[in-house]
Amino acid sequence: MSDGKRSIEIHSLADNSHNDAFIAVYLPKEKILVEADAYTPLAANAPAPSSPNPYSVNLYQNIQKLKLDVKQIAALHGPRVVTLADLRNAIGITKAAR
Repeated sequence: MSDGKRSIEIHSLADNSHNDAFIAVYLPKEKILVEADAYTPLAANAPAPSSPNPYSVNLYQNIQKLKLDVKQIAALHGPRVVTLADLRNAIGITKAAR
């Protein structure tokens, strides 16, 4: 969707077992992904979980598959806006593994 100045993309999150109608909204100009339930960020500087949430792994896979240039994630159930690096950390992806 666009008003001629800005656009909003609505993407289905494929292969997510949470809900077959799971979506995320992407604001390409701002490079912000808005989502709920796929990823709930922890408090700042909290250690990564011992096992990654499969919904969060799936979110990252969808971001990669859709080739979205995400800089920030506005998780509707999270305590803060985070970066894509925060999501990578939460699912155990290190710089070397990318």
